[in-house]
Amino acid sequence: MQIGDYDRRVTILTKELGKIGAFARGARRPGSALLSYTQPCVFGEFTLYAGKNSYQIIDVSVKNAFPELRMSVEKAYYGMFFAEVADFFTREGNDERQMLGLLYASLRALVAGNIEDELVRAVFELKTMCISGEAPLISECTVCHKKDMAGRFFSFHGHGVVCEACAGRVPAGDRRLLDESTWYAIWFIETNGPEKLYTFRLSEEVLDELSDVAEKYLLARTNHEFNGLALLKFMSNKG
Repeated sequence: MQIGDYDRRVTILTKELGKIGAFARGARRPGSALLSYTQPCVFGEFTLYAGKNSYQIIDVSVKNAFPELRMSVEKAYYGMFFAEVADFFTREGNDERQMLGLLYASLRALVAGNIEDELVRAVFELKTMCISGEAPLISECTVCHKKDMAGRFFSFHGHGVVCEACAGRVPAGDRRLLDESTWYAIWFIETNGPEKLYTFRLSEEVLDELSDVAEKYLLARTNHEFNGLALLKFMSNKG
């Protein structure tokens, strides 16, 4: 956020203090050392001065500035969306190391380009829900709690899967039949850490299904409109 003529206020996700706000005095002056360090999605060590009511950035040791995000409009939109989601879920004073690790791993996967951007987004959305305590129940039916299911439907508002026998109790618009590969992908995302999350590929059909489930589950459980998601959809439609 721009403050006055030359200053910036930035949001930093830290492992020590959770999410904090800090001022970068003179960051918008030509030649300021903080000019590039206070761009979105910069990872590093921030030296802060703790004032009475706010923090002030004194220095930054950048570890990864993800320059690739500034070279591709598409990847920049994805990066902004990831940052927006992380901002929504994190709090000051919380232990946010899991979210910080996921965000960093997701940005690295995004710029590496080894898997589809859409898959990175779906993994990020679902793992974010797991970290925030909203992991979907997939090992048993959320209605009757049966574990051995011939067919699995995913209920977006129902917090996970429902069996074929119970699917009729879920509104048609709130459920989707899961391919076995999609179910396994969700299980893999739930049970692995950031270092393994971006090590698999999916067929186009399964990726479409996983993307639909991840997005709708995120929106159903948060009841929030993300500006970054709207930008991604606009970009996709335009393409």
